[in-house]
Amino acid sequence: LSVSGANFPLTLNPNQTATLNVQFAPTTASAATGAVTISSNASRGVITVALSGTGTAVATPQLTVNPTNLSFGDVTTGTTSTLSVTLTSTGTEAVTITSAVVSGAGFSVSGSGFPLTLNPNQRATLNVQFAPTTASAATGTLTVSSNASRGIITVALNGTGTAVATPQLTVNPASLSFGTVTVGTTSTLPVTVTSTGTAAVTITSAVVSGTGFSVSGANFPLTLNPNQTATLNVQFAPTAASATTGTLTISSNASQHATIAVALSGTGTAVATPQLTVNPASLSFGNVTVGTTSTLPVTLTSTGAAAVEISAATMSGTGFSVSGASFPLTLNPNQTVTLNVQFAPTTASAATGTLTISSNASRGIITVALRGTGTAVATPQLTVNPASLSFGSVTTGSTSTLPVTLTSSGTEAVTITSAVVSGAGFSVSGAGFPLTLNPNQTVTLNVQFAPTTASAATGTLTVSSNASQHATIAVALSGTGTTASTLQLTVSPPALSFGDVTAGSNATLGVTLTSSGTAAVRINSATISGAGFSLSGASFPVTLNPNQAITLQVMFAPTASGAMTGNLTISSNSSTNATVTVSLSGTAVQHQVELRWNAPNSTSDPTTGYNIYRATGSSTSYQRLNTSLYVSTDYTDSTVQSGTTYSYYVTSVDAAGAESDASNQISLTIP
Repeated sequence: LSVSGANFPLTLNPNQTATLNVQFAPTTASAATGAVTISSNASRGVITVALSGTGTAVATPQLTVNPTNLSFGDVTTGTTSTLSVTLTSTGTEAVTITSAVVSGAGFSVSGSGFPLTLNPNQRATLNVQFAPTTASAATGTLTVSSNASRGIITVALNGTGTAVATPQLTVNPASLSFGTVTVGTTSTLPVTVTSTGTAAVTITSAVVSGTGFSVSGANFPLTLNPNQTATLNVQFAPTAASATTGTLTISSNASQHATIAVALSGTGTAVATPQLTVNPASLSFGNVTVGTTSTLPVTLTSTGAAAVEISAATMSGTGFSVSGASFPLTLNPNQTVTLNVQFAPTTASAATGTLTISSNASRGIITVALRGTGTAVATPQLTVNPASLSFGSVTTGSTSTLPVTLTSSGTEAVTITSAVVSGAGFSVSGAGFPLTLNPNQTVTLNVQFAPTTASAATGTLTVSSNASQHATIAVALSGTGTTASTLQLTVSPPALSFGDVTAGSNATLGVTLTSSGTAAVRINSATISGAGFSLSGASFPVTLNPNQAITLQVMFAPTASGAMTGNLTISSNSSTNATVTVSLSGTAVQHQVELRWNAPNSTSDPTTGYNIYRATGSSTSYQRLNTSLYVSTDYTDSTVQSGTTYSYYVTSVDAAGAESDASNQISLTIP
């Protein structure tokens, strides 16, 4: 604040005036006050003039450009990508944008004409395009000129042109050689087709030429996305024994090599023939005691390129026999079978024979010469098999049995005097002693292991006889007793009593099933019977490991009043109580309210009936319960629910239908 317009002291004659100029030149945008004080020799010596004013900011145009740089990323050559730039007038007066110019190869701008005026807070959007013509990185600048305090604003531009996606197809391998393949058979080799371009490739066909060649594995047309593969199966099934060539021609929309040819070659070979080799070509049994049997093997091998069918193996010669296979018998290439040729002489003399093998091999009949000599030494001999018995782990309280075979293997009868077992838990049965076995006769003893403790045990079976060798033979015994695993299911509680349950509501109680044995127990089913009872909480079958438990939820939801019973039946593989029944009981109760009142007795207007009204809970809205005029002085409300509070009143009605005032009200809560 300042004042001017006169010099002081200043003398004014009567009626003379002078003018003072008071200036307000604010330096800040805020309210200001002041005063001009005039001092004179007048009767009112000092006069004050109050001053006030407010400074306001200078209005200026401002322009904001957002964003300050644009990155278009990768854009395929020949296409266009567009990003937007927002121009906002952020000053206190309108801003005028004179131009928006783009520099840089492939960049352009659109969206507005210039000059363009934006009022404060007004916006305009420019569309900046990037349309690359080459596959390379590009940069540019959007320059916006205006009358704003920052007259020129630049936006940096960048983007990369990428090559146009093209379909490409690679076929691997470039050729297939099947080698030699037997006529009448088929050989298959794969060909992999791969989409190696930057766009999906469509294979229109795969055609094979050449006798005996074919292709499968895909349906055409077939589209493969970049890096996707498919496998074609090329087959060579020659019909003649000769070299053959062919071509697999694959056609597609690939930008290069739209047609690719895979060379095919193979040679058909003559049908394989069956061959049979017999080894050895002869058998010599040497000396064999009369009454005994000696066995030697003969091996038959399919040595051709095709399966051989052996129709028969026949034997000639006294005392000779063959076993080990049933005929006809087919052997695939390199497959073998062993025949067991026995010599069991009945007289003490030399013997010869022949094993004749017939097949479809090129050598159809093959013979094996046989010879041996029966000898007459007669001695009692005993063979015990096996030489030892191992029972492994056996549960205490149970019994495991293994056999021991005693054979008279001499040329005269053998007498077994005893078979004695030692060792805790071991015993023997199956024969009484003394026992005589003729040559080649056998008897089987049953050795039992019945452990009583969970520990390892050993013992011996001692067999005594009059055999010329090994009159006493010991068979070692071993086994381990183990603790028995038990399957037990505990059901708790054994009965469920639901007590009183209001009809229309429900109550739930739990039944716990616990695996209380030492092995997992399997619960097969849980079924429920009885009106109003239902079951939830598990799906069956279910297995519980030892000490594991589940809880079943039994619900009692009666719909009518009265006592009700039912059963929950649980079936399992428990060693005891495989079927457990839990009894169920409950009583359905129906709550009701009985109302009684006295008829009016001091009125000249006769009563023809009554209306009964009820409100629920804290509501003050009463609803009439009777649908027609009620004539009795007592009423039963059977529609109440447990835990709910009800209020009642009654009115009387005369013959004209006029209704009296309400009776006294009564409130009660249903338990």
